[in-house]
Order: sequence, then structure tokens, then C-alpha cells
Amino acid sequence: MVESLGNVVQWNEDHIGSQVSAFKPKHIKQAIHIMTDAAGSVTRDDANQLGITLLDSYITVGQKSLPETFFTPSDLYSAMREGEKISTSQASVFERHQYYQSVLHQYGKALYLCVGSVYTGNYEIAVNWKENNDLNDCLIVIDTGTASGRLGTIVISTARFSASTDDPNAVIAFANRAVQKCEEYVFLDKLKYLAAGGRLSKTSAFFGDILKKKPVISPLPNGAAKQGILQNSDEQLSFALEKLDRSIPRNSSPFIMLEYSDNQAWVSNVASNHIQSRYPSAEIILQPLSLTSGVHMGPGTWAIAFLPEEI
Repeated sequence: MVESLGNVVQWNEDHIGSQVSAFKPKHIKQAIHIMTDAAGSVTRDDANQLGITLLDSYITVGQKSLPETFFTPSDLYSAMREGEKISTSQASVFERHQYYQSVLHQYGKALYLCVGSVYTGNYEIAVNWKENNDLNDCLIVIDTGTASGRLGTIVISTARFSASTDDPNAVIAFANRAVQKCEEYVFLDKLKYLAAGGRLSKTSAFFGDILKKKPVISPLPNGAAKQGILQNSDEQLSFALEKLDRSIPRNSSPFIMLEYSDNQAWVSNVASNHIQSRYPSAEIILQPLSLTSGVHMGPGTWAIAFLPEEI
């Protein structure tokens, strides 16, 4: 009937009953409520299952601006490959303040595992709000010094731990240990997207892409640190396995997060299988790369973050 009135450009359908069921908050017992930034490659489904509050940043594609978890990865990376102008921005200070108030009103006490202060102003804004409004010290704010999968791995592990204990201080101590122990290596495919975001000169990006240079970076407290330069996906996988071998015993049970951009099939069928065969007791989860990270790192990016069994 709609088609009789004009051309249908795009459509989709949803099951209202399943949406209502998914929207209902899960009453998960936690020693302390966990909140974090969506820049940590934690999905809305993860947040719902683990009882985590996610704070979004915003992505603008052309004339459309939405919270990052509202974008479809395939649409975003397709737009990037087509050269469409894309940018990221933070939520307003007012919106962030409303989140803090809402979480404390609902849960009484919360642990905010914040994206590294070198990457956004979220930590400073949370601390300033706390100084002026949190007289009972109900909001604990940790500057994790990181982003992407390293932040996500820390957050998911801490949320699980919080559901296994009654001691909020033990959860805070666990989170601090996880910050120290967790590692991440991000494998870029093209440099031009870093240049588009102003994080690299366009000349350097041009010559780097011409020479097929694929840098490896780690999100650290003082910024993204270059860990190496590789030529192809085989070298990237070998590099990842080498870093795992250096930090994790083969017979242990580490928690490993593999992140994908528009290359889910390769990460799932190649990288994950190689790593699982090497570490058969490891828990490996596949996550979409945080889209705010994806905007700056571009299509073809993948990453590995891992946390030892004992922290």
C-alpha cells in the first residue's frame, strides 16, 4: 500500500513483543553498579545482560547525528568507504550530568570506569560533578587510561566480578588490577582515516597507504602508542599470537576479546580459530569495534584485548 504512493527507499520490521521484553531492565545482583562509556566496545546487549549503564558519544554522518550505539556498523563503514564526511562528538555536559544523577538515584552507588582522560573530557566532567554533587561519595570514578576493547574487557570482567561478591571495595580493587593487567593491540588497515580525523598528517597517511604500511597501536594513558608496522593480515595475526605468548601461559584460561569492523568473517573464522587452538581453555568473545573508535581507525581494522586468568 505504501509503494502505491511512491518509491520505498528503506524499510525494516520489528517484533514489538520481543522489544518490550528486551527493554525491561534485568534485576542483576551486584555489589556495586558498573557504568562506562560506549567507546569501550561494549554493546547494548552486553549492557542489558550484565546490568551495565552505557554512556554514548555521538557520530555524525552527513546531516544525521546519533548516539554511537544507534548506528549500524555496516552502514557506517560503507559510508566511510564511499568517502562520506563523518565525525564524532561528546554528549552535552547536561546529558552526562543527568546520567550520573539517574544512576545514583536508581542504584545508590556506582563505579564509573571511564574512557581514558587523554581521549575525551568525560573523566574531568565526572570528577567535577562529583566534587559539587556527590557529598556521600556514591560515585567512584576511575580513569582507566584506555578505550576500545581494552576498556570493554576491563568493564565486562569487572561487571561479572561485581555479580559474584557482596563487597564493593573488592570490585573497585579488581577493576584497578584489571586496568594494570589488560593489554590491547589494534591492527589498522588504512592510515587515511586517522588523517581525516586530524590524528595523522595527510602526507604521512598517503605515503603509508601507498607503501601498504599497517600500523599496530595500543590505547595507553598517554595516548595511542605505535607498537609496530606490518604488511598484511598474516603478519598481524602472528604479531597478536606473539603478544599473547609473551603474557599468557598456554594452559591458562584468559579472557580474550576480538574486535571487528567490517571484517567479522575473517576475525571469526581465521583469527579466532587460530587463537582458540593455541589457548583451548581461553574464553574468546567477538565484539564489534566501538563505532567512535571505528570512525578514527576505519574499515578493515581489527583488534585483540586480553586479560590473564589471575589478576
